[in-house]
Amino acid sequence: MNYKSKFLKSKLRIFIICLLSFIVLISVGRAFQQAQIISFDFHFSPAKLISEGINHYEYILEGKHDDGPNDKIMYDQNGVYAQGLFVFLIPLTLLGWDTAKLIWSLLNILLSFLIPFLICKKFHLDKTQTFIVIALFLTSTIFRIHISYGQQTLFTFIFFLLPFLYKSKISTILSGISYFKFNIGYVLFLYFLSSKKFIKILLSLIPCVIGWISYCYITDTNLLKNLFQPIILLLYWDSGQAFPVTIFSLLKNINNFPPLMALIIPLIINFLIILKIRLMDDELFKISTICLTALAFMPHQLHDYVLLIPLLIFSIKNFNLLISKINLLFILYFFYFLRVISFIYGTQPWEFPYGYFGYFNNLLTILIICINLYFNGTLNKKKKVKINF
Repeated sequence: MNYKSKFLKSKLRIFIICLLSFIVLISVGRAFQQAQIISFDFHFSPAKLISEGINHYEYILEGKHDDGPNDKIMYDQNGVYAQGLFVFLIPLTLLGWDTAKLIWSLLNILLSFLIPFLICKKFHLDKTQTFIVIALFLTSTIFRIHISYGQQTLFTFIFFLLPFLYKSKISTILSGISYFKFNIGYVLFLYFLSSKKFIKILLSLIPCVIGWISYCYITDTNLLKNLFQPIILLLYWDSGQAFPVTIFSLLKNINNFPPLMALIIPLIINFLIILKIRLMDDELFKISTICLTALAFMPHQLHDYVLLIPLLIFSIKNFNLLISKINLLFILYFFYFLRVISFIYGTQPWEFPYGYFGYFNNLLTILIICINLYFNGTLNKKKKVKINF
């Protein structure tokens, strides 16, 4: 009887693995196929402008990105990234649009496997747990949107993770590539600052400095002038309400409220929370919560919720904890349930960061941060009681 029971469990396990693998293949295949049709957010055309010696920041600020017949920027490639990203993408512009987006989608798919695998390996998840994590992510709506739209989040995210995964100077230097995407990389900067790791801050700024100088050399732009152009462009798009909403977006409804303050206030709150997070003993929990703060205090499209991967890994690893079950419900809401809601309401997933849903999702993310911080505080109290005992 025992032998039969084990045999049946083994067969069931194989069946589940095969089924999930099949669903993963369909999801990945669908995302790849859509990427060849769409890839609207892959910033090919701004990089192409730069390769031709044209400052894309000035091009957009002068109103030339008007979707007209003479507009050299394609789709929604609004150029709101640091200079280094566009310099990095220049080699791909030599290949043409179709080949470039093919290569970019393949790179994104590779990163989709690599990022969860590296985190799982670092924090000693077993093979079954690692498979579950990768399968959940690769079958999610978030994954397919990211790949289909040719986003840059996974590319910057892997560099964001490097100083947590590998303790070396080269990891710290390369982590600065995450600064290219402002609404993600900034939390790593705040973390270094909160920990008073000033040498790491200087090292991490190297890619940005190289990108900035290279950009100015290629486009023949004044260094000082170009230094502030990414921020000016950010405020330009923000003034047109092009970005997703957060609860801090409500500040803009106040008469004569400075737009820059609507960005500075959440940054200050974020920094104060990171001051608490840096003291966490569990490194995986620390990374997970830092990523949550990025999602809570800056505007984000749904594809940026790939930042939930560390939290997913923490929750699978510590599934016996109540906080892990709460976190998993939160993750599944973004990974799957929003797509179900979109069918019910007749909307598209990319509409959720706006309007009432946008405010709700942002508040939900802030609530999850509070719950996780409370859990960490409770855990620390229990540890102190045990030590004293």
